[in-house]
Amino acid sequence: MADFNVFDAVSRRMKWLEQRQGVLADNIANADTPDYKPRRMEDPEFVGALQRELEPMQPKVTNAGHINASVPDAQTPEAEEQDETYETAPNGNAVVIEEQMVKVADTQQSHRAMTNIYRKYMDMFRMAWGSGGGG
Repeated sequence: MADFNVFDAVSRRMKWLEQRQGVLADNIANADTPDYKPRRMEDPEFVGALQRELEPMQPKVTNAGHINASVPDAQTPEAEEQDETYETAPNGNAVVIEEQMVKVADTQQSHRAMTNIYRKYMDMFRMAWGSGGGG
């Protein structure tokens, strides 16, 4: 059986997104707690890891007459967190609800993307195994 590293990478990313969602929920829940500083999670270098896993699957030009069908490189995510907070309330709380909600939306979008990657790979394997794809 082949080593399905893409599934491992997607699984690790989903676990990280779950943890990030928990941290963001804690930050929002403590939005009125005096002297509370929002916590953050460092984003692992997921895009580069996924590219390394997919590289053997990239189309290759084996004849000069072939059309170059290369897949464009995904962009490496930039740092999304700031070391300093945007503002601090008079009671010392540094949670900015709007900032946290943007991060929650980003986490949701990333989760949806990982789910779609997983679904597409499962469809590909179903087609290869002859049990039909689609979905």
